[in-house]
Amino acid sequence: MSTTYGLHRAMLLNRNGTAVVFEDRRRTYAELADRVARLAGALKALGIARGDRVAVLSLNQDRYIEFFLGVAWAGAVIVPLNIRWSAPENEDALRDCRPKILFVDAAFAAMGREIAERVGSLSVIYADDAPLLGSQTLPDYESLLVAASPVTDAEAGDDELAGIFYTGGTTGRSKGVMLSHRNLMANARNMLAESLAGENTVYLNAAPMFHLANAAAMYLHFLAGGSQAVLRAFTPERLAQTIERFKVTDIPLVPTMIQMFVDDPSTSRYDLSSLRLVLYGASPMGEALMNRGIEKLPGTKFVQAYGMTELSPCATFLPWKDHVGEGRAKGRHRSGGRPAIMVDVRIVDASGSSFCWERRSSPPSARRSGVRSNSCR
Repeated sequence: MSTTYGLHRAMLLNRNGTAVVFEDRRRTYAELADRVARLAGALKALGIARGDRVAVLSLNQDRYIEFFLGVAWAGAVIVPLNIRWSAPENEDALRDCRPKILFVDAAFAAMGREIAERVGSLSVIYADDAPLLGSQTLPDYESLLVAASPVTDAEAGDDELAGIFYTGGTTGRSKGVMLSHRNLMANARNMLAESLAGENTVYLNAAPMFHLANAAAMYLHFLAGGSQAVLRAFTPERLAQTIERFKVTDIPLVPTMIQMFVDDPSTSRYDLSSLRLVLYGASPMGEALMNRGIEKLPGTKFVQAYGMTELSPCATFLPWKDHVGEGRAKGRHRSGGRPAIMVDVRIVDASGSSFCWERRSSPPSARRSGVRSNSCR
């Protein structure tokens, strides 16, 4: 199952339905599919072959969704670059994965061109609505699409490489995690099994779109057949405006963003009643912030996802029922959740042996001393 499967399914079930909204632009699934097929045609005309790398350095925009889908449609490999990195850090990633094309927007056109000149053998394509500043000249994305002929989906195999996602590099140089179509779609199916999306959802790409956490949710919502909105850059008030304008139902946020959002008085001026789900992760959410979030967004469920890039990325989910009621009374809201469908989780000690605490029927003294249960494997 290729990462383009969700688009094919949406075309079959709802081709005239809204696929993507961004600022003043709205596109149906039929329009999106045509642009994706044309992008794949343009890439092939530029010499992109199956397995070649195509990089992106851009703020959030609706074209970012086309990059993910169009590169896969061409049978190539997407490489989203970190917008928070310096030019030398992104150059290091580009030298590592050796893409042939780099898409940039207005914010990163200068950096992209600078890096391309140093790396060599890298074509930079400008993809934004704003005109290029100064004397810069780059091939234009929209012009390429107009001139391109649509091509059929390459229908990449399960085990073909779909993307290279660079980790944070907290313990050294950033590593490019190579994920297959099977990896990414298995994760999307796991999230779907957790009831995290449906046909009537409006998902907001509010997290940085270069990050796999957002890409995972993007693939999920194409699989579910809902609509997607895009927020170019996060501020609390911009987020509230976008929720009201597009009747957003689902958003991904990290706890820091949740704190900024719920504590900003400007957000109270907007109608947030459409919001049904906040999917959060990257760090735990404190109990006080959790309480403020629930109070600020009544009728909205909070679900925590835990994972890492190497896991495609989600491993566990903490469902809404464990944030409130009996689950909360048992302290489950402070946990990392339960394994996702088709995911095995094991707790091990320093030697790699499975580790468990004694069952709750054991005396408190035994539990405190860390006696292992004979039921552990």
